Amino acid sequence: MTKQEILEKAQNKKPNQMDEMEFDIMLKSNRFGLLVGLIGCIIIMFIKMYLDLPYQDVYAILSAIFCAQNLYKWNRQRENVNLFCGILWGITTLLLFAVFIMNIM
Repeated sequence: MTKQEILEKAQNKKPNQMDEMEFDIMLKSNRFGLLVGLIGCIIIMFIKMYLDLPYQDVYAILSAIFCAQNLYKWNRQRENVNLFCGILWGITTLLLFAVFIMNIM
């Protein structure tokens, strides 16, 4: 590519559109954040299990994260498998939360 082509490509970019580097950084940061959240939830779950406290709320948080991820993918890509998984994770979240509420009452 010549300098002129690169300049034209940069000028034709939509204002809110990310370039490849920004998109890659966003994906890696999302994966890192999810991994840290997952590790944190697992640690909290083991502490609650050790103290004999109800721990279904931690599972509900994890399943809510997976539900949101799948539903977002479905919204963008319109693949039915993501919709199906999102709905299943959503139902799982509601059931786990209901079990947690019953255990603390």
